[in-house]
Amino acid sequence: MKTIIYGIITVCVLCVCSCSKENSAPTASVVSASEVSSSKTEIVGRQQVITIKTGDYYYPTSQALLWLPIKYDKNSEWGYPLLICLGGVGQNGSSDINILLSNGTVAKRIADGWNAEAVNPVNGRNYKFIVFSPTKDEPHSWGWSASAVKVMLNELRKKYNINNHRVYITGLSAGGWGLWSCITDDEDLCQQFAAIGPVSSAGADHPDKITNVDKYGIACWNICGTADSFYGLAVNYTNTINKNKPPISATLTGLDGVGHSAWIEAYNPNWTKNGINFYQWLLQYRKRIK
Repeated sequence: MKTIIYGIITVCVLCVCSCSKENSAPTASVVSASEVSSSKTEIVGRQQVITIKTGDYYYPTSQALLWLPIKYDKNSEWGYPLLICLGGVGQNGSSDINILLSNGTVAKRIADGWNAEAVNPVNGRNYKFIVFSPTKDEPHSWGWSASAVKVMLNELRKKYNINNHRVYITGLSAGGWGLWSCITDDEDLCQQFAAIGPVSSAGADHPDKITNVDKYGIACWNICGTADSFYGLAVNYTNTINKNKPPISATLTGLDGVGHSAWIEAYNPNWTKNGINFYQWLLQYRKRIK
């Protein structure tokens, strides 16, 4: 699948465990951002630049941008929701970390002043996200996939106060391919996500395993422009997930007339569908951990 549609993505970039609804409130944060970041921490776009293990033989570490809430409490009883953001070809393939600040990415929204928080429409409470945006500097890279995401997620859990009931992942363009690999290639990893958000997503290497979304009760919101060459895949994958009437129906939002750039709207906290934005939608879902 990567070989077949790599050219499409490159052209486009150049052109432009089950889930339930939680009623518990997070503990108030008490640590300032300056206390979290040491004087040696590099800051780009209001986010920390970190290096993290990937488990990959050729690229054993990854640079990433990490956003911690303004008042981050490492001892908070409930921890913080984690949003993993996988970029596309335009956010990979370079050692320049600024590549993650491409137009419309979640990292760019944070750089522009958004504090990565949202009100859960279920319980009316405000939640502050930890946001993790990795990049892979391999030339012409599609970014990270399941094996590396699993290692990086474990590393993040060791270092930061993450609410394991609220681990979310989104991927744009080729990053959607990486997202789908986390669902289809490793069922243990798959079960750790409460909700997923593929946006303008490239196709999966193993589409026959897309039904793991249904199997493990994961919420899925697929967002894609109707003029995007990947829109047909978005329709097909959503229908595949829903064919067995899952406990949480997958949702597809087609942005009328939009090409390969749906993330510009999807990740905008001011863009809403049915009265809620993407981040509020995520917060409706939490993973029941046995």
